[in-house]
Amino acid sequence: MSVQVATCTVDQLISQHLIENGLKESNTIVCSEGQPITGMLSIPEYQRPYCWQSLQLKSLLEDIESHRLLNSEQPYYLGSLILHQEKLSNGISRLNIIDGQQRVTTLSLMAVLLNPSLGASYGLSFDNPVSQQQIKRNLKWLQEHLDELKGCIALEKLQFTLVVTQSEDDAYRFFETQNTGGVRLGGPDIIKAHHLRAVDKTFQTTFAQKWEGLGELDGIISALLKGRFWQQMNARELPSYQQTKLVKDTIVKELAQDTGASKEDISYGRIRRVQGLSGEISQQISQQGYDVRQPLNAGINSIHYLSYFQELSHRYWENPDLPHLASYQAFITWLKNLDGCGYLEGLYQACLLLYISQFGEDQLDDVAKKLFRVVYSRRVSNQKAVRENSISSFVKETPVLDWIALSYTPDQCCKLLDRFELRVDPSNIKGNSVKKRFMDKVNNEFGLSLNDEQYEKEFAAALTRKVTGSSL
Repeated sequence: MSVQVATCTVDQLISQHLIENGLKESNTIVCSEGQPITGMLSIPEYQRPYCWQSLQLKSLLEDIESHRLLNSEQPYYLGSLILHQEKLSNGISRLNIIDGQQRVTTLSLMAVLLNPSLGASYGLSFDNPVSQQQIKRNLKWLQEHLDELKGCIALEKLQFTLVVTQSEDDAYRFFETQNTGGVRLGGPDIIKAHHLRAVDKTFQTTFAQKWEGLGELDGIISALLKGRFWQQMNARELPSYQQTKLVKDTIVKELAQDTGASKEDISYGRIRRVQGLSGEISQQISQQGYDVRQPLNAGINSIHYLSYFQELSHRYWENPDLPHLASYQAFITWLKNLDGCGYLEGLYQACLLLYISQFGEDQLDDVAKKLFRVVYSRRVSNQKAVRENSISSFVKETPVLDWIALSYTPDQCCKLLDRFELRVDPSNIKGNSVKKRFMDKVNNEFGLSLNDEQYEKEFAAALTRKVTGSSL
């Protein structure tokens, strides 16, 4: 890995950006080996939008002012900037900001207000409308605090460490090992950069906009990881949501590092073939999409994969608007309002997406309730609370995701779900416990007609009979 390291002030950084390679000696940024670092600052298309708000601006100003009052002669350290130096065909270098765009953009806005003569001659380019709107809001806020800005900001006393690599991949590898300033990228942000870098530059802007249109991806990625990891053939452990670094590493490994290098956009799915007596063959595909557990390729393939499942999640889980499946829609709306079932809800969503990606809407209303009986059984078979680690244990004992994935038809899947034996632990089903409230709601939703005294002995049989058409 070839890395150049240099220390520079914000004043030097902006001066270099303005005058490109025609550096004045006093403003030249020199690396530790004595070589000048040159290039125009640039924000790659695949970077997330500029999102700092007044809270971050206020915090930065307060920190700089506190430092100035205590150490007026010492520079204020703003952390590291990680840059990829890209050589363009015209011989000019471009310094792509890999880590630090929030700080650099904010300081650029301050510089323009402090020195209006920079005007049109200075400025990073922002095509993303989110960035453009936030810049307008922040400029207005900074203008309103201009006196405070003039009192505490001296660009020549604000200092960065520059880390410059010649390879984009090296820049991202270095970024992942550093604890630099600013808001750290999460797993979805890192895989975004990975896949957009794999897209042909001609289409990067198009796919960057497509990615931004997906919105928040944490939920769908969590569901997909459950579907991919919780299987008996290739079982893998998922870290707890509280282990944020491990979660990020898992996302990056599974959905970026371990994806194939091929540029092909490949999807997998089940095909139903019928061969007639004369040998003719007709084929039917249940769903025109991707398989949860399929291998992925870097770039367009993975972007389309995430987009497909985000759309499924929105349509069938997050905000269903399905007049032709009114009963299913009503049931999902009820299900998402259950208390004390957050971890179970995560598994249920993974199961639901896996089923829909294989079989579409075929028998979806019935399957949704059958899945509920299996997945939410943990709410009544546990003595008290449903803990996060108990869900992975449950899947090992009851491989419900495999039942779906290995089924060839909806009928086959329904039979596997119906074989599950529901049990009720008699603890904590009195009074106003979470468990008791859950059973009350299930009793009402499914019309089980049970009184409190019947819960221990008859709840499991009544729900099973209602959902499967048979008793235990």
